[in-house]
Amino acid sequence: MKNRLDHLLNFEAYFFDFDGLIANTEEIHFRAYQEMLKERGFLLPLDFPSYCFWAHQKTEVFANKIYEILPLLKEMEPTWNVLREEKQSIYQKLILETTIHLMPGVEKFLSYLHKLQKPCYVVTNATEQQVIAIKDSHPILDTIKSWITREQYSEPKPSPECYIKALKVHGNINAKGIGFEDSSRGLKALVSSPLTSVLIYPSYYPKIDLTKFNHDYTFCSFDEILRELPPIVSR
Repeated sequence: MKNRLDHLLNFEAYFFDFDGLIANTEEIHFRAYQEMLKERGFLLPLDFPSYCFWAHQKTEVFANKIYEILPLLKEMEPTWNVLREEKQSIYQKLILETTIHLMPGVEKFLSYLHKLQKPCYVVTNATEQQVIAIKDSHPILDTIKSWITREQYSEPKPSPECYIKALKVHGNINAKGIGFEDSSRGLKALVSSPLTSVLIYPSYYPKIDLTKFNHDYTFCSFDEILRELPPIVSR
């Protein structure tokens, strides 16, 4: 695993996850799970960093962890998708009521790529409805060329299907591209695709063994990446 993006500007196309990577939505997801469980008479038994650790893995892993800690919840509702749909409904309401900020360095990084006329794509497990509720508040997101949302592919991350779809939308399945993720689930999808893989892993997330993911680069934020890039010289 390398420590620097020495050749960052040589890529043909740039692909980004959305939740927790571009948009600071992780705490909103956390609150949505808290509210969903509260409505059923339970407290979410995880603090925010622990929630991020479990929620960023496969859906089944996260569900099993919650059921393990709250066995009475499983007795009440053994079908996790029912609970998840309740949570999604609450999440949609929250993002309409809350000011969603971009993650550190995102606006500057997208602006940097836009000035270089680099095509950018969002590849997300979020729905189109969820994305629209956030993107309209941030003009810089209009520089994204295409948005590959959950409706456009069959298997969610960690399947690489969404990234294959994004490459087809780009018009070249063999394009020299680079992708950015912030979760283990997303990273598994990314490293299974033809793209160079970057993990953006904030310092406040729980420590994990990064070597097992076999990805190319790790940074704490887009600000860290920007510090390594040359300034754009106007002509």
